Amino acid sequence: MNTIEIDGSFGEGGGQILRTSLSLAAITGQAVHFTKIRANRKKPGLMRQHRLCAVATAEICGGTLTGAEINSLEMNFVPGRIKGGEYCFDIGSAGCTTLVAQTILPVLLFADKPSLVVLKGGTYVSKAPSFDFLDRVFLPCLRRMGADVTANLVRPGFYPVGGGEVVLEIQPIRKWRPLELVEGGEVICGRITALGCRLKQEIMDDEVSIAREKMGDGEWLTEIREVDALGSGNVLFLELERQNITELFSVCGEYDLSRKAVACRVAQMARKYLSSKAVVGVFLADQLLLYMALGQGGKYLTLPPSLHTETNAEIIRRFLNVEIEMENLKNGTYMIEVKK
Repeated sequence: MNTIEIDGSFGEGGGQILRTSLSLAAITGQAVHFTKIRANRKKPGLMRQHRLCAVATAEICGGTLTGAEINSLEMNFVPGRIKGGEYCFDIGSAGCTTLVAQTILPVLLFADKPSLVVLKGGTYVSKAPSFDFLDRVFLPCLRRMGADVTANLVRPGFYPVGGGEVVLEIQPIRKWRPLELVEGGEVICGRITALGCRLKQEIMDDEVSIAREKMGDGEWLTEIREVDALGSGNVLFLELERQNITELFSVCGEYDLSRKAVACRVAQMARKYLSSKAVVGVFLADQLLLYMALGQGGKYLTLPPSLHTETNAEIIRRFLNVEIEMENLKNGTYMIEVKK
């Protein structure tokens, strides 16, 4: 068996390199040797969430791991045969459940039978996809490609306590379809939602009001929702439902981040997206690549690709014989196309 060498300091040098490589190793049956894992991060090596990504992938495909310890910079993974079924994976911290889902979901699409997966940890974590992004933005795109996947939030989990729970139901893929997102269409509905646990009502009121003010003209549906979680926390969403796609921007409240800063950051991301001709936002652009490469390809119009996206594309090329082109259209947008 050939072993693919993955240098974790390449490109953006973070956890996405590990997650994409683990998924593709399991699907293609190729062994991987990781070095310099997450070398470009403040705390390099495997953290709890990253270690669980490796352990979960190995369990799902009957693979073997060596070096999968907390803080490890080097690890070997030899995959086996992918098996569907019921799984439960607990990060044991507020580590992000949606990032673990990113790793195992593509693997279980190639399983021999349906799967039900319980993930425990954080569902609203800074600098990571929220559960709502997974459920209302990413999964609808995946279904357009032919996948049958649903997600259910049993309990939210905020940093630093965690304790959230997400359930995924995944059917093996039957037939892939190409994905084309080059026209977003008009905005049908805009929503601003503040979600919190054991938080002063006025904080969430202010977040929604400031975000609405920063977005300027237009009608916005607003909601302030108190939820039950093991620890206190807060997140603000701004969701844009367009004719052909939904995008969602979110910022988690933090102890050193004012309610105004939370609202302004969410509005800034949304305004940047709306002022462009892009259809797919920068975060979704990164996440769609793997599935398009595994499936029937396609293309989408997006903002200038992030280093995450460029790095992800290069890792995919290491495992799959696929062309990924990123064309600068000279108007602030790129057309990214995956050719099979």
